[in-house]
Amino acid sequence: MNRSQHRLMMLFASVLLCVAATFMPGRAQAQTCTANVSAMNFGTVSPITRAAVNGSGTITVTCYWTVVSLSPTALVCLNLSAAQPRLLTQSGGTATMQYDLYSDQAYSISWGSTAAGTTPISVNVQQPLLGTSASVTIPYYGQIAANQPTVPTVNNADTTYSHTFSASDSSLMYGYYLLGILGPPGCSSLTSSGGGLNFTATANVTNNCNISASNIVFPAAGVLKSALTATGTIAAQCTNGDAFRISLNGGSSAQVNARTMVLSGGSATVGYQIYTDAAHTTLWGDTTNGTSAVYGTGSGNTASFTMYGVVPAQNTPQPGNYSDSVTATISF
Repeated sequence: MNRSQHRLMMLFASVLLCVAATFMPGRAQAQTCTANVSAMNFGTVSPITRAAVNGSGTITVTCYWTVVSLSPTALVCLNLSAAQPRLLTQSGGTATMQYDLYSDQAYSISWGSTAAGTTPISVNVQQPLLGTSASVTIPYYGQIAANQPTVPTVNNADTTYSHTFSASDSSLMYGYYLLGILGPPGCSSLTSSGGGLNFTATANVTNNCNISASNIVFPAAGVLKSALTATGTIAAQCTNGDAFRISLNGGSSAQVNARTMVLSGGSATVGYQIYTDAAHTTLWGDTTNGTSAVYGTGSGNTASFTMYGVVPAQNTPQPGNYSDSVTATISF
């Protein structure tokens, strides 16, 4: 062998070594997918409004590929198999509030599972040109159902309701494929499991009250030689379990035990009083000067309380229209 042949062989050996180094196997990475679901927090909820309450969260799906993969697309299906209607349960208790989770902002497609024959949330994740992992973040939506006024609070305080999802009622299924003529697989065909989804839906049910009143209208009289009577109504709606108190102020006289109606456009007055009972024995006021307030506990539905008005016999002032403006206050 001459010197030229020796150099050629050395060069050939060097090329083989370089090629061999290029195709030596590196550390393999399994093709898997995972998901992180953010909590669904509905915030503060007042059931007596009877309104639906909406919320939203996010799902971040991450998929991994080997260095060389012939299946650059992953289909990930997220299943919730929890029974429907879904329920938020009172912390430390048994009371519930109906809600559901959805894949669309129109709240028309409930988040379900292939096992139940309902629709899971699904997403395709594409392998990047450079790299072995990719993440996709998608929204999901929640809605507490309307018309649940009797959902209770506990101990006259805001009360937490929640529902926790775990591997027992959720699952992540995935599969890798090469997008071709046949298109992607369906969720029901996937066999690889990424485990369960762990997240919680919560709402804070708060005490709240609404109040309204009808007027007390006494009949017309020429002289006030005998008592006049009339009634009005206070309607109160408070959260189930919420204790409340209804007080009446002193009106134009600022005296809860000596109310007066004032002549329209004048200064003459007519004395009158409001009672909590038909026997006219308990003055309805603010608990001062011998008066009482009205107490109750909310059921979530509207309760009515009668105001019994009396104009006692008294010296008749000049003719005209007499009135007073009384403020009813509900405390809870």
